[in-house]
Amino acid sequence: MLTDPSARPETIAPDFSNLVVVIAQTGDEWSTTGRLVQHYVLPLLRKHDIRLVEVARNGPTRKDGVAVLQDTRQPYRLHLDGVYKLSRENRVTGTMPQLGGVRKCSQKAKGAPQDAWRANEFGDRTYIHAIGFNVHEGTRITRDSAYSMGGQRIPTYPLHEWGWSRQDCLDYLYRKLGVAWPKSCCRHCPYAGNKSGWPEQLARFAALPTEAAQHIIDEYVCLALNPRSGLFGPGKSLITRLHRDQVTEPITLAVARMKTMPWAIYRVRRLYYAPANAARSVDSVLLGGHRTVHTALTELSRLVDVPLTKNEEIAGAPARDGDRDTHRRLWLRRRSDGTYPTQEEFYAVAPAQALDKELDSFADAWADHTDEALARLERRVDTAIAVVQQTLVEGQGRSNAA
Repeated sequence: MLTDPSARPETIAPDFSNLVVVIAQTGDEWSTTGRLVQHYVLPLLRKHDIRLVEVARNGPTRKDGVAVLQDTRQPYRLHLDGVYKLSRENRVTGTMPQLGGVRKCSQKAKGAPQDAWRANEFGDRTYIHAIGFNVHEGTRITRDSAYSMGGQRIPTYPLHEWGWSRQDCLDYLYRKLGVAWPKSCCRHCPYAGNKSGWPEQLARFAALPTEAAQHIIDEYVCLALNPRSGLFGPGKSLITRLHRDQVTEPITLAVARMKTMPWAIYRVRRLYYAPANAARSVDSVLLGGHRTVHTALTELSRLVDVPLTKNEEIAGAPARDGDRDTHRRLWLRRRSDGTYPTQEEFYAVAPAQALDKELDSFADAWADHTDEALARLERRVDTAIAVVQQTLVEGQGRSNAA
């Protein structure tokens, strides 16, 4: 519309006065995208005096509201950091965005703040909502078009109507601007790692290692809490893929950063009601430097006479394709697939990012399904933890006295 006036639909005023461009910032976009938009797109918006609104989540829940980062017809910069980053939410819960389902991460970090802004801006007025789904995204269009807000929202999909594919869009941008435009995505997006998208995403990890390093740490913690939670699926971690493709600088930076962070021994329990339906409890039982907690886990293993495991096959991941579970674990109970409810419980170490969390009903539900053998082992571990903690306190006291 801006580079070719003949493409402007009749619903948009000749002076673009009724056009609003709305961007939701997840907080984890690659900086290259921001620089391209600021250099090529924002000048066009300023030239035509087009209103740009930039929004972001204020917190993890809808009640936290939405922040308007800018609302202007003369934009000069973007606010890529947002307010409450999607990665921050994943970090404190010890999770990563997951493949499959209905893309809850996009709904929360993009859809929800835009919906809230539109509801506040337009009230009960009817408006046309244009979205850039291309000709190959019919499923997404079908799902999105069902969301009409009682007829108030009128969705339209220009790229699909023109018959344009993603490649057509890239070709157009290259003809008009002379640049190869990379895909807009979060740095830790699992969908960007598909077969066709991975080379481009890999190049960004190689070119921007300092932006990538924290997400490698996040996945490391996530895998400690759940070995099946590789970014690209069970047994398909970002870390292994970067090693495989020899892009190791982000990993080197992540390892160096982790050595300076506080670490924790985490107790992880899951009560499975079905194969993909589990209640989870995460509890950090001991804090310290990375060497301290690794040594402490080894001592726990010795005191309760349960060997640590490492480099095991990951449940649910084909051995010929999947990673190995490289985290050391003190297993108290492994789940029994095919029989539900079933439990799993283990101790592992990782940077102390994830917060303690469990549902109010978890303790009672766990107790209801815990047999005496597991209960005895849990009591032995509790006693061993107390011994290790006391030893660490006494050792610190002697060090201070010296």
